Amino acid sequence: MLKGYIPSEIIEEIKLRTNIVDVVSEYVSLKKTGRNFVGLCPFHKEKTPSFSVNPEKQIFYCFGCGEGGNAISFLMKLNDMSFPQTIRHLAAKAGIAIPDARLQREDKGALTEKEQLIRINRMAADFFSRNLTSDGGKHCREYLSKRGMDLPVIQKFGLGYSPDGWRHLKKYLHAKGVPPALSAKAGLIIIKDTGQSYDRFRGRVMFPIVDLGGHVVAFGGRVIGDEEPKYLNSPESPVYVKGKTLYGLYQAKTEIKKKNEVVIVEGYLDFLSLWSQGIRNVVATLGTALTKDQVELVRRFTRNVAVIFDPDAAGRSAVERSLHLFLEEEMHAKVISLPDGYDPDQYVRKFGQAALESIISGAPPMVDYYIDTMMGTGTTLEEKLDAVKNSIFFISNIRNLIERNLFIKRVSEKIDIDQKLLKDEINKARRKVAARPVRGAGISGERQQRIDSIELDFIHLMMEYPDAIPVAVENSVLDCFMYEELRVLGQSLVESYRNGRPKKVTDVIHSLDNGALKTQLMERAMHETPFNAERIDRELGDRVKKIKLRWYEAQRRTLQKQLMEAQNRGDRELCERLVVEKGRLLNEEKALKKHNITSTTHIENLTPRRD
Repeated sequence: MLKGYIPSEIIEEIKLRTNIVDVVSEYVSLKKTGRNFVGLCPFHKEKTPSFSVNPEKQIFYCFGCGEGGNAISFLMKLNDMSFPQTIRHLAAKAGIAIPDARLQREDKGALTEKEQLIRINRMAADFFSRNLTSDGGKHCREYLSKRGMDLPVIQKFGLGYSPDGWRHLKKYLHAKGVPPALSAKAGLIIIKDTGQSYDRFRGRVMFPIVDLGGHVVAFGGRVIGDEEPKYLNSPESPVYVKGKTLYGLYQAKTEIKKKNEVVIVEGYLDFLSLWSQGIRNVVATLGTALTKDQVELVRRFTRNVAVIFDPDAAGRSAVERSLHLFLEEEMHAKVISLPDGYDPDQYVRKFGQAALESIISGAPPMVDYYIDTMMGTGTTLEEKLDAVKNSIFFISNIRNLIERNLFIKRVSEKIDIDQKLLKDEINKARRKVAARPVRGAGISGERQQRIDSIELDFIHLMMEYPDAIPVAVENSVLDCFMYEELRVLGQSLVESYRNGRPKKVTDVIHSLDNGALKTQLMERAMHETPFNAERIDRELGDRVKKIKLRWYEAQRRTLQKQLMEAQNRGDRELCERLVVEKGRLLNEEKALKKHNITSTTHIENLTPRRD
């Protein structure tokens, strides 16, 4: 459908001007390793990087979960975007204009529900932003100014104002043709059982919440006066799960990667105050305790965390709940304790960036925080036993052996308990956890499926060296393939070569429906080519001969079986024909063994393609 609206040549230009490393780096912290870039896979949970990006072929592949493709399929899978939406997104990044006339003909009915919700949220964000600059938003602007937010910060984070009234946004969206049911699903209006509806956000400062792709997925609203509730957040929706989202991560991810550390605070204003004062490697939770999904999200960009929660009892409790999450994910976490009476917003606005950064840099690691602040020892036997039990649960979650042993030593000294005894109890606890069955463990049957390696090897060679495809044609080697899907794939490579448009590796892989075949070709493509370019002619010839000899062997076995069946039936005429056919094939096989297969096409000293 898209090609009816966006010319194919523009789509190709977008592909050519899109660098997959740049695209993936917006969501995953990548490190150069050899010819590829590696990082933690965003599609499944893992502790060690198995996700790889090949800049030469413009493809990615995860050796852990088998997910792979190009920049377009990466965004479609990660952000649940359609192909048209992804193309427009990449076109905007590449500075490629898509003809307006064609976009105006866009069939809005073709949008998925999630795309429609994102579109509606974008409309609402524009509505709130315009209201902030209106006469009615003056008191809201004054409030933000008092909180230290200048115009550049307001614009960068799209802050806005929801006017005090029951149906301002509802009427605006209705005029834009948005059905009330979709506005309600986006969390922007509330529909009562009686059928009446009204705006969810009224008379509040509005904070758009964006995902890692930069799409507005939800909102937070804060009252300017003393009304309750002070904060009101969007409900969860098909595009927004609060436990899987962090406020400001989209804007802060570059600085987080640069500094290799993230500062975590509790709310919008804490985040914006730190940002306004120059601390840009910061994110905020969204009214809930830190979750495992949020920790995994952060871990894509850094393993170093500094946690600053409010100094009250709720803040300390939030820190305690988060420590075991950092341990499970092998994060290096520090806990920042601010002076009594100060939250992050108040402290940074009074003392400035340098003062807060000094506290962050000198903050104790979570191990010290746990021992000095959380663990406690008590004086009675019961209190000491409780301290031991709590420490066993806490320490058993430490995956790193060295860190775990250092922790055991520190705790045993603190509680005054035998170090070996504590270590034995912790190892027992770890063995119990390890013995539990893991749900969903193992590789799917499709990924385990075996595909003929000899024929797959030849297809891989055709993909790496398109100019060597005539060898396959001259020797009719594809006719000797026993794996039907590989033969069809090889024929499509030949056809595209004859048409003067050899298929790219990414296009070949993307077109496959067979998951096992797709996986094995992707794994081959991610590695350095195993073929010797200086002797590629011989490499091809050897493989052609191997495939054809195997075909002759299979034909002989089939003929021998048919011959025995004909003899048992007493069919002399068929026996004679089969004997002649068997002799002919045997002579051809003998001749092939003596023959060195070469090509009339000059293919010596070729270099593998770079897509």
